Amino acid sequence: MKIEFEKFEKAYKKISDILPATPLIKNDWLSTKYGANIYLKLENMQPVGSFKLRGAANKLANLSEEEKKKGVVAVSAGNHAQGVAWAAKRLGISATIIMPTPSPMVKVFNTENLGAEVILEGENVDESFEYCKKYLKENDKIFIHPFFDEEIIAGQGSVGFELNEQIENIDFMFGSIGGGGLMAGVGLALKELMPNCKLVGAQAQGANSMISSLQSGKLAPSLKVSTFADGIKVKNPIPEMYNLLDEVIHEAVDVPDDLIAASVLRLMEQAGVIAEGAGAINLAAFHELYESNPRRFKNKNIVLIISGGNIDINLIDRIIDRGLIETKRRMNISILLDDKPGALKELTKKFSELGANILEIHHERSNPTIELQESIVSATIETKGASHYESIIKTLEKDFNLLNKGS
Repeated sequence: MKIEFEKFEKAYKKISDILPATPLIKNDWLSTKYGANIYLKLENMQPVGSFKLRGAANKLANLSEEEKKKGVVAVSAGNHAQGVAWAAKRLGISATIIMPTPSPMVKVFNTENLGAEVILEGENVDESFEYCKKYLKENDKIFIHPFFDEEIIAGQGSVGFELNEQIENIDFMFGSIGGGGLMAGVGLALKELMPNCKLVGAQAQGANSMISSLQSGKLAPSLKVSTFADGIKVKNPIPEMYNLLDEVIHEAVDVPDDLIAASVLRLMEQAGVIAEGAGAINLAAFHELYESNPRRFKNKNIVLIISGGNIDINLIDRIIDRGLIETKRRMNISILLDDKPGALKELTKKFSELGANILEIHHERSNPTIELQESIVSATIETKGASHYESIIKTLEKDFNLLNKGS
């Protein structure tokens, strides 16, 4: 696949007539922390909360009148679904969206509220695609692929044109990769508009097929995928998308879910930004590279694409919990105590002296691995940060029999 720059220019003009540019905001807290100029490109502020609207709007706007009358069908776990539904409603096109059965209900409801018919089929996107093949044999509709389509990719590239008008130069830009449409589109656009900008692509370690492919220089399909960042949960890389990304990506990073969760929390607290895992991962990826070599980013202009904000509300408490643990503001510990009067009181007194807030505590005597005169106390503790965390661990190791250290 080769996409001419003219197609990107046409897509940007078409999209800018439909959608206002999303904000590019410099975050002072992150900039101070990392000694760089950190900018957030807030695609979570799109009408459907995701950049996916760009590609969908461009694709549907370029359909012929005959194709528009047939209606469209798409497969998506959520963001592409809402983008297609929004664009279809605006253009008066009927839309059917096939979603995996475990899709977050908020994305299902939002898609239906935009006027699309939702069909829940398959345990994952790959199975939904298989069902869609059967559906299209029985229904004469136009299929709208979530990323493997020139018009979709050109539409996503409009992010690059907006950035070109919002900032004079970008040294590094971080963007998440699922199928690859966003970074292929933005990368090809910036290759012409800002040729000195280095692009870093990020995926979750539990679903890192494209990153593994880019790192190894050959296609590396995943046997399974597992990540809460459902917006980039793609199992198998498409060869043509790999080729496009290989042309524009300078560095490829995969990040564990714990660090992604910590970045979701950090963006909430320090930027007032609600980001789903696929959007927050770019802060996590930057942090990983910064930790290995801070000087390469000193005083540089860094853009993080916050690609979406459609976080599953049913998961948010677990995501925050993992983020607090990763940033050492919460710990789960187990302590072996003598089972005698006053032992538990002595422990809770020590927590109080250390300024540690007990969120939950459990006293167990029946564990078969301990002696009859012993008990295990498991506690969830709130701390004031990394230094306080380490101080608590050090004291507990000295004064008690600590079984685990704050995992």
